[in-house]
Amino acid sequence: MRCLVFACALLAQSLVAEPLANGKVKVALYIDTGCKGGGVILLAQLLKSSPEVACDFLNAADVQAGRLAGYDMLVMPGGSGYDRYPQLGEEGFEKIRKYIREGGSYYGICAGIAMALNDPKRLRLIPYTREKNPVRGGFSAAVKFNARAEELLGVNAGVRYFRYHDGPIPVKGDPVPDSEYEVLATFDSHVMQKGKAVTPMHGMPAVIYGRYGKGKVLVSVMHPEYFPSTHDVLGAGFRPLVGRPVSFTYPKKPPRPLRVAYYAGEIDRTGDTRATVRDAVALAERPDVDVTFVSGEQIAEGALDHADVLLVPGGRREKMWGAARPLIEAFKAGGHRMVESGRDI
Repeated sequence: MRCLVFACALLAQSLVAEPLANGKVKVALYIDTGCKGGGVILLAQLLKSSPEVACDFLNAADVQAGRLAGYDMLVMPGGSGYDRYPQLGEEGFEKIRKYIREGGSYYGICAGIAMALNDPKRLRLIPYTREKNPVRGGFSAAVKFNARAEELLGVNAGVRYFRYHDGPIPVKGDPVPDSEYEVLATFDSHVMQKGKAVTPMHGMPAVIYGRYGKGKVLVSVMHPEYFPSTHDVLGAGFRPLVGRPVSFTYPKKPPRPLRVAYYAGEIDRTGDTRATVRDAVALAERPDVDVTFVSGEQIAEGALDHADVLLVPGGRREKMWGAARPLIEAFKAGGHRMVESGRDI
């Protein structure tokens, strides 16, 4: 019995990252096809804003070329995990696995957890598969953090509310060799479809943390980057991965900056996704501009009501949800501008 207790203590210690030496955390943020939506830009903005983080944008070609070496962490943002496999392929996936097995850290959000699942055309980092369910859309989800999360992340145990947008609900799957994982938070909500609760997801995993080879993995179904009220949780996720949390700063704004509605739904189809994200981050950091990242659905719900300018990067208007188009025409007819680049503002 004493040996069993000792073994459990060693296991718990192995899941805690050693603090990095003084200096910034070197983060590779994956930006390529499949990385779309306002959350991608918000995440890039936050990582670039942190005085404790040195963040570079890497694409599929960078990963395949072995350029993850030297980074403390790979951050895999939301969007569409399915669209990333054709770009990375098995060669890119194996480069990511090797990077983690040899001691790198992986921080996955929404599509980032979808990519980590033990399923075909996925990274197979965690012993979970995706629950079969319908498209649910987005809503505010209640998430309950447990005592282990309080210990590892430094966030209070209890319920917090997060942006959720059709993230995969993980269920136990086949084991993953040389790995160990634990659930740090569970949903205290219902799966929603078009505003109607159709499937309860109380108790289903929302945040999972563990070890893959010598590396660490933290994955979140919800989006902690979306709202200032949950940015502390995003920063807390660094603690078990690299040994310390990080904080974020925000550009100061004048009393009435120019209000820009930025259509972010198709940013991965604008030619150079990294350049699009860089331009969006630069625009959001301007003190004379207040940016809201919107989807076609949000435009249809009234997101343009308080905007001065609509920015559609790369002119991807044909991809917008049909219900948004007449509202955009009315927006323009009312004397408002629509532009295709932040440099036009």
